[in-house]
Amino acid sequence: MPLSAWTWIDSTPEGLVAFVLITPATEASSGLGALAQAAGLESPDRPLPSPGLRLVLHDSYAMVILPRAKTALRIPTDEGWSDFVRRGGAVVVIMGERSLVHDAERTEVESYLLQSLLPGGLWMAKTSLAAAHPPAGVRGEACIVCGRGDGQLDPVGYAYTPTTGAPLGWAVVAHPTCPTEEEQ
Repeated sequence: MPLSAWTWIDSTPEGLVAFVLITPATEASSGLGALAQAAGLESPDRPLPSPGLRLVLHDSYAMVILPRAKTALRIPTDEGWSDFVRRGGAVVVIMGERSLVHDAERTEVESYLLQSLLPGGLWMAKTSLAAAHPPAGVRGEACIVCGRGDGQLDPVGYAYTPTTGAPLGWAVVAHPTCPTEEEQ
């Protein structure tokens, strides 16, 4: 399924938060709502869950790993967003059912979010880089998406674990065949 994605940092009553919005790239793409629900995301009128989503950062993209749905979403990021997240910033993942063109401007994204609230077309969850990764996954011994250690494993980025100082980065791997939806 082709995806569109946007990232930004915004001030909330909880402090600064990194947001990522993921939508289908075209009207013909569908099923993102079912994927969001399978991954444990909730509608915005419910308390914001932490269903075990994990993040992996690599150069100019991030992978949002949805363990309950056994898939990952690869999204583009900029250095400021990645740096904020790397330093322990909270992340809110928003998935929308309706499509939004990949080059939509901020005002179009804001309008999309407001229009999607009422009909129940958004699902949300929170996470951070400190979300628990399986030990074999952060040691590069198993796929960070599915958790299996068999077959070909390719480098996909870095997972981070909290320390008393800066987060500790671990090179992680994934099967080239594990489901990864990419932004178009």
